[in-house]
Amino acid sequence: MPEGRCSYCSKIEECKTCGSRVESFRHVGVRASGDYHSAIWHYAYPCGHRNDIAMSKETGAHPAAKLAVYNGGPVWKDGYQWVNIFWGAYWTNQPWVQFIDRAVADIEMNQSYSGGLKQYDVGQGSLKSHVIIQQDPPSTVSNQDIGGSIVSWIKSGIVPDLGVKGAYNVFLPPGITATLGTDSSCSVFCDYHDSGNGNNGPFFTCEPYPCSTGCNQCTSSSFDTMTQGLSEEMVELKTDMNPGTGWVIGNEEICDYCDTHFVCNKISTGEYVNAWYSDAAGACWKS
Repeated sequence: MPEGRCSYCSKIEECKTCGSRVESFRHVGVRASGDYHSAIWHYAYPCGHRNDIAMSKETGAHPAAKLAVYNGGPVWKDGYQWVNIFWGAYWTNQPWVQFIDRAVADIEMNQSYSGGLKQYDVGQGSLKSHVIIQQDPPSTVSNQDIGGSIVSWIKSGIVPDLGVKGAYNVFLPPGITATLGTDSSCSVFCDYHDSGNGNNGPFFTCEPYPCSTGCNQCTSSSFDTMTQGLSEEMVELKTDMNPGTGWVIGNEEICDYCDTHFVCNKISTGEYVNAWYSDAAGACWKS
């Protein structure tokens, strides 16, 4: 579903990849893999290609610096809820399900990490019971596939309807490739967050099974890779539920800005997390 244009893509009339005419853009909040840049990525409609946008320059942030700008879109409020969706029979009786549930709850309830987002008028929520989808996903899954599947699962009563008051974390099993346009998980990106229908949701994060390289700058642990990506997408969804309409720093979201100068961080319960930029401190979050 085409979304429109923002100040960064408003003047792009031809796709930079294929040269075809661009009608509109879809904006996705992406944590990049390897040498690619984490930011709000712009996918042209109807060709589906990513168009690179000039990134914001180093700002020389200092205490009292105010970098983040609010664009008027939806942000997370107190009482909102998460639902973890584990897609595929692989997750049945898989111990990671319990570990991931615990990590989501720990990240959401941590008063220093998620609680610090109150400076952006963002609240803290809770975790509902997870759902395991027994039917396996196709070998490649696009963001449109995920958004459409969530709507279908809600209609059939498999997944609770959160409306606009929460979001879904969608976990894919090993061997499944997530796609954004012509871009693929692990080779180009690690994970992302998106909305099925703009400000109306459903809002979701996509967490492919942890990539072997390019997505973990702290340890060699697959689970640490998962929690780093999960923490970033949770924070960026909460502060920018419909990518680009909430709190941003130029064409970046508040974790993207800190990814440029990455520092390994843990919350008090032990999970590795990615830092987010604090306007109040004029610096990236540290444990």
